[in-house]
Amino acid sequence: MIDPNWDRRDVTRRGFVAAGAATAFLAACGCSSHSSIYDKSSSTTKKAAKLGGVLHYYNWADYVNPQTYKDFTADTGVKLKKDFFVSNEELQAKLQAGAKGFDLAAPTGYMVQILADAGLLEELDWSQLKTVDANLDARFRKMPYDPEDKWSVPKDWGTTGFMYRTDIVKEKPTTWREFVDLTKGPYSGKVTVLDGIPECVGSMLCMLGYSYNSEDKGEIDKAKQELIDLKPHLLAITSTEYKQMLIDGKAVMSLGWNGDGAAVAAKKPADYVIAEEGGELWVDAYVIPSGAKNPTAAHAWIDYVYEPKHNSLETEFTYYGSPVKRDLLQPVMDKKVFANEDVFPPEATLKNLEPNAVTPEGTKLRDRAWTEFKAA
Repeated sequence: MIDPNWDRRDVTRRGFVAAGAATAFLAACGCSSHSSIYDKSSSTTKKAAKLGGVLHYYNWADYVNPQTYKDFTADTGVKLKKDFFVSNEELQAKLQAGAKGFDLAAPTGYMVQILADAGLLEELDWSQLKTVDANLDARFRKMPYDPEDKWSVPKDWGTTGFMYRTDIVKEKPTTWREFVDLTKGPYSGKVTVLDGIPECVGSMLCMLGYSYNSEDKGEIDKAKQELIDLKPHLLAITSTEYKQMLIDGKAVMSLGWNGDGAAVAAKKPADYVIAEEGGELWVDAYVIPSGAKNPTAAHAWIDYVYEPKHNSLETEFTYYGSPVKRDLLQPVMDKKVFANEDVFPPEATLKNLEPNAVTPEGTKLRDRAWTEFKAA
């Protein structure tokens, strides 16, 4: 039975990218160095310190190191107002419904393009993003969803796979098929999947030997049936609570994101798996929604967190890959996190993954499949 509390909205994050971005990620583990331009004595900081006001940040929950909030306010005088969403589609719906006043948001790459095309984003002012310009890894510039770097700045990147408690699950699964069979078998009622259409449908497509981005109705229908067959054996369908469920031992396996897998493994015996059949590669990005009341503070936040020490704090908290140049991160990031291949997967692993490149028509097919899965 699915836990009746699966719908509670209070924790994590994640996302995916548009067509052609795979190349940008395959080498995302190397770069050059540059000294920080955002220190206490810099003119940038002195200017930011006079800002004041409020920054209204709409984000995935638990997606910012609490220390970064404190440091940003102390250094700039800007106070934070926080609201949270649990899916890119929830963010989209809120902005399309006319919500105003959000100064900063962090959607996934594919959603950047959707929001921009709908006139829901403000253009960035790169004259206010000098630290970003100096420290952003070139591999994350001119992403396919924003080829002119007009609307967004990369925040984090990562993968979608599954994780399991190694002290409870003894079978050592390495494939999506093993994940599904174990869920239907000895661990029925102790497994969760994300409350996410692309991740769940895409992962089942990969399991069946199809592309993560398949738009063939017959293939999507087969993936839908796999999910429907799996549903009676699930503990929860959640993008927010599965990490804590695994830590508590309430769940023993979860379809989820690499950062959460690494976070669980830091507290309990656990392993994060990028399935042999393939899966998803994603990037999240900073954007400024239309109608922002304090776009200056939004630019200041983005520039502030691109200082390597601040960005390292973020990666050490979320366990998601940083888009800051690797050589800048190495001196300041925790050595174990910097070397963690769940956080920064090697090129050989990334080659088997696909960025999200689904067209609007493919999205409609997935939406219908998901609706049927949820109603089953």
